[in-house]
Amino acid sequence: MRAIFISVLLAASVSGCATVSMVASEAMVETNLGSETSSLRKVSDAYTDLAERKNWIAKSTGILGFARVLMDGVSEKDDVESSTYTLQVKTEAELVDERIALIRTDIESAAHGLDVATMEAETLYGTDRAAKALRADLVSYESALVTAKKARRTFLDTLGELDMDDANTASYALAQLDVSIDNASDAADKLASYAADRKSEESLS
Repeated sequence: MRAIFISVLLAASVSGCATVSMVASEAMVETNLGSETSSLRKVSDAYTDLAERKNWIAKSTGILGFARVLMDGVSEKDDVESSTYTLQVKTEAELVDERIALIRTDIESAAHGLDVATMEAETLYGTDRAAKALRADLVSYESALVTAKKARRTFLDTLGELDMDDANTASYALAQLDVSIDNASDAADKLASYAADRKSEESLS
């Protein structure tokens, strides 16, 4: 079943933080490693690609923009993200109920995609994967986590902009996204610790 979830997320991308543990300079180095790409990195990258395509977040400004997000957790495009998504919702649906349903579906997709990445992160605990490769995996995963947090802000801003005070179903979906984000933060912390342990082991061998 996990393999099916991964395939769906990757196909969706192609068709259309731990409180961040890495400093910017490390992020730029680790993401350029030539190590074998893990399922976690593929899923995490696909998640961010999907978020950009669906306008949950603004398109990436490259590695320097990514580094700034890792350091600050913010982007100069935050306002653009919510306004673009809000316009998209208004264009695709006229009735309030339809708009709520559209946003709820996107929130649920955001939570599910992050959950898939978290499942992949958990499979790396206890593996014999090299420390550098694990750190590269972690950078991609933390990028997906930042994406989820930025997407949540976009959804919340859009609900506020559309004055959907009675959008209970969307609020429930946001609560589930919060759970997914918390779980991902925990998983990223554990993966960071395991990568550090692997580095220590390698230095002694």
